[in-house]
Amino acid sequence: MGYKRSELMQKRLQQNRQAILEAAKYLIGQGGIKEAQIQTIAERAGVSSGLVYRYFDNKSHIITEVLSEAIQAELAILMNIANRSMPAHDKLYKAIKTFVKRALNHPKLAYSLMLEPADALVEEARFKSKQIVKDAIEHILLEGKQQHSFDFEDVSTTALCIVGAMTFAVIEPLSLDPQTIDKEMFSTQVASFCLNAVHIG
Repeated sequence: MGYKRSELMQKRLQQNRQAILEAAKYLIGQGGIKEAQIQTIAERAGVSSGLVYRYFDNKSHIITEVLSEAIQAELAILMNIANRSMPAHDKLYKAIKTFVKRALNHPKLAYSLMLEPADALVEEARFKSKQIVKDAIEHILLEGKQQHSFDFEDVSTTALCIVGAMTFAVIEPLSLDPQTIDKEMFSTQVASFCLNAVHIG
């Protein structure tokens, strides 16, 4: 007869796991990936370092889970915009501006999750994350094409270019002093640039 975990035990396990991820997210947001060591994550989460290894294989595993949660949150926001009743060009503009502005609002976390040097496991997770964002942008682009408000040859290539602008355009602001950046103006410029690349004016 197999061992079956009680509902209370399952809840406790999930709480521990989430506490570890929240601790890692906080530390990355404060000092980057390099500051999120297993011991410091455990101390912040209020668990032992040994318990951390019961949930995650290593630090990179934790980082990829933090990245996965973050990108799912961004995807939910992008799809919410994509599913609104408004013209596709308004959706694309708002989606890009919102993504860039949210990155600038959490500069250290965004820079570390997207750009800070990391190992192959984290880089693979970043690639998958960009694919998720690209899929959301493709959704809006195809709608705009059907509405005859967008013009482009290949939706995949166009979405890749836009995601590149959304992510790499923020390298300098995120790596310098984000407090000196006019977030509203910067996010507006990136969104306008991307929209002008496809919009039939």
